[in-house]
Amino acid sequence: MPVSLFSTRVRQLGAALILSAAAMPLSALAVPIMDMHLEDLLPMAPDFKKELNLNANQQTLWQQTESRSRQVLRERQSRRLKMQDAVANALAGKQVELRDVVGVVDAETATTAAEEKQMREWWLGVNDALNETQRQQVATFLSEQMMRVADSGGRPTARDKDDAPAKTGGRHHGAGAGGGAGATAGSNGGSVTIPGM
Repeated sequence: MPVSLFSTRVRQLGAALILSAAAMPLSALAVPIMDMHLEDLLPMAPDFKKELNLNANQQTLWQQTESRSRQVLRERQSRRLKMQDAVANALAGKQVELRDVVGVVDAETATTAAEEKQMREWWLGVNDALNETQRQQVATFLSEQMMRVADSGGRPTARDKDDAPAKTGGRHHGAGAGGGAGATAGSNGGSVTIPGM
């Protein structure tokens, strides 16, 4: 192989490595879509809705969908608070059976997954009713939220009074799918975190 061709390939390889190294921090900052949750986006909905300049039919559909979504999230929060108390009581008992506790967690995980799927369908229906310009605004908004979450190092914390997590004695990470929930157990104040709640 001629020296000039060899050195050209080395330069190309070096450039590719530099570009890939430069791109790595950007991809490392990107937040997985699975870490975005509707309850984090709903508090922003009223302001974003104004930006979309919805027509009357779109307004009605949006309001119905937002109202139904908030209702699901309120019911989820109430359900999880009851579950939290039940788990805390079970863990404080002398003969706790962790398989029973995990069964409760599995049931909640399945319920949450069904709710998330239903809410996605509702909001996709809203998206279907938008024009192309509005759909692009939605895509841009979601992209910005993903980067905003990445910049802050965690999930968004903006919440309105309907979606704010209730204050409990145990650790509680809100009502999102995939979030965590804790339970205070025993008189020593220790807490147990159960993944998937």
